[in-house]
Amino acid sequence: MTFAEILSEYEIETAPEGHHHSREGWIQFDCPKCGKDSHKFHMGYSINSGYINCWNCGWANTAEVLQELTDLPYHQIKELLKDVDVGHIEQARPRGKLTIPKGVQSLRKLKPHKKYLRNRGYDWKELEKLWGVQGIGFEKDYAWRLFIPIHHQGEIVSWTTRTISKHPDITRYLSSPPEQESMNHKEILYGEDYARHAIVVCEGAFDAWRIGPGAVATLGVGYSEAQVGRILRFPIRAICFDSEPQAQKRARKLRDELTGFKGETYVIELESAKDASEASEVEILQIRKEILK
Repeated sequence: MTFAEILSEYEIETAPEGHHHSREGWIQFDCPKCGKDSHKFHMGYSINSGYINCWNCGWANTAEVLQELTDLPYHQIKELLKDVDVGHIEQARPRGKLTIPKGVQSLRKLKPHKKYLRNRGYDWKELEKLWGVQGIGFEKDYAWRLFIPIHHQGEIVSWTTRTISKHPDITRYLSSPPEQESMNHKEILYGEDYARHAIVVCEGAFDAWRIGPGAVATLGVGYSEAQVGRILRFPIRAICFDSEPQAQKRARKLRDELTGFKGETYVIELESAKDASEASEVEILQIRKEILK
């Protein structure tokens, strides 16, 4: 029995097609904790990832939610879920063991890395102090790269790297493989620890560095369902993707997914550069003044 069939069997109302809280890949229903019988459908089950999340309450235990919805005893709930991948559902963020690549060291010791950052307009001392950025020298797997740690609640849970080489055949970004991260980096927002009531959502770490604390990054041109859920925790959110047409199309798509939930969502179209990492100081200050102050 699928999760959708369980809801149908016990007559749990779900968001109808076309409802503003209904979106592809999710089954939406009322949260028994914060919106029972409200018909707001804030709680959802991710069909692809197999977990439950409420836009207000956050992640929730699947068995406990079904027990509250159906009033069935716990042993019957477990029986209903026996054919569902409960192990995956119960742990929405599968954890491995964090492994830092060999050769990571302070930028202070790496002149080429410091020169690369200066040429891009960044203060390497500030990046190292605030964002924990380091570098890798001669190590074969990640040679001549910036090491960018990804934090969650003050702890490093994953990482990515960025080459400082201009060679066109070298992959710019190499991120942690799943077995070397304690939390999937696409289920959190880079820089979220520094955010408060408002965020500016960017694509990459360099964009977030340029805007400063309050900016977050999805770390890639795509964003995950889990990241959408994390964005919705903030009442004010602005999407600042690259200025090229395809990136702006993705920005509008993300805005549409966020529309209908409480809070304010904006799309920023940069005028001074193709992305925030190269935007003018005037435009960056304007973004901070209008969104983050």
